[in-house]
Amino acid sequence: MKILAVLLSPPVPTTAGHRVRNRSILRALAQDGHEVTVASFADADEIASPAREWGGLCRAYHLVAAPLGSALARVRALPDARPYGAVRLTVPAMQELVRHLLAAEKFDLILCDDCYMAGNLPPEPGIPVVMNKHDITCNIVRQFADTSHNLFKRLYAGMEAHKIERLEIEACRRAQAVAVCSVDDARALDDITGGLRQFVVPNVVDADKYTPHPVGDGHSVVFVGAMDWLPNKDGADFLVFDILPRLRQLVPSARIVLAGRNPSPEFIARYGDYPDVSFTGTVVELRPILARASVCVVPLRIGSGTRLKILEAGAMGKPTVSTTLGAEGLELANGSEILLEDDPNAFAEAVASLLLDPTRAQAIGMAARAAVEERYSIPALRRHLAFMLEKLQLPGTEARP
Repeated sequence: MKILAVLLSPPVPTTAGHRVRNRSILRALAQDGHEVTVASFADADEIASPAREWGGLCRAYHLVAAPLGSALARVRALPDARPYGAVRLTVPAMQELVRHLLAAEKFDLILCDDCYMAGNLPPEPGIPVVMNKHDITCNIVRQFADTSHNLFKRLYAGMEAHKIERLEIEACRRAQAVAVCSVDDARALDDITGGLRQFVVPNVVDADKYTPHPVGDGHSVVFVGAMDWLPNKDGADFLVFDILPRLRQLVPSARIVLAGRNPSPEFIARYGDYPDVSFTGTVVELRPILARASVCVVPLRIGSGTRLKILEAGAMGKPTVSTTLGAEGLELANGSEILLEDDPNAFAEAVASLLLDPTRAQAIGMAARAAVEERYSIPALRRHLAFMLEKLQLPGTEARP
């Protein structure tokens, strides 16, 4: 079948969680013989020098300059009924590209990359639309509003959360189906929409591209995440200010590594008095950093969707300690495939127990690897996508057993 994928950003280079999800979906569709054309926003460098990996992911791709955001633009968008993300990402050039592609060729399905991109689709596209939901965005913004100590930010986030919820309801109801990351997200979306046709299309990693390294360097505790994304910045604060003091008492040699793109100079300076905390900055390849890790951590207090960082750690054979919210939506057994703790002292003690007992750490890491291969790999994703497409009764689809 022929699919038009309208994406927020290119799947390659794969520098963020939503890019990993989209790259996996495109690869799985290509492996099952579907012809995918991509219309995506991209930055200037990505347009000037497209990644070589595009070739194995789709039949054709078309890139539009990504709109830039600003604080002033946020202020100007306040009177708009739409949330700021939808205002910024509804772009005439992308709308025209989508209209042109739909007029030039007969597609069977549009895969729309979450609700902010829905404004770029024609009101009546004439073919089914599947909304690819990376998370339940209004819940993330509400969590920020609930935890922020800044009154203005709390009020602004509360207003945006209301707008986003209204958009999510409207856009998802217009779609023929919604592809969510997990059963937990499906329930959360049902809570705000009153019920939709949903299919679980899990986040996965290409396990074959990760060589397990169950033995780390003995002291590195790695937190992977884009350091310009609010939930990750809040998680880093929780890790450094609340968890690390107890971890230092238990394992003085422990070192925190914050591995992710775009940490601002102000954010780096925030931990200037912590010599046992370091940043990697933007890196092209995380696998060498994960290979040196003895423990991976996911100290998130804000978020939705499922965390690819846990799956990447598991694919590398690394044990992970996470908050309950951080591991939300993943079918991993607490105590054998992952360790879950929400109290900062208990979190620190769980990390210390793995640093001090490498044999147990390796056992948990390799159990996580087995879970990823079985439930969160490309073959598993292909089964879920084939089931969804067959149930939608689209041409050229057949469900896998």
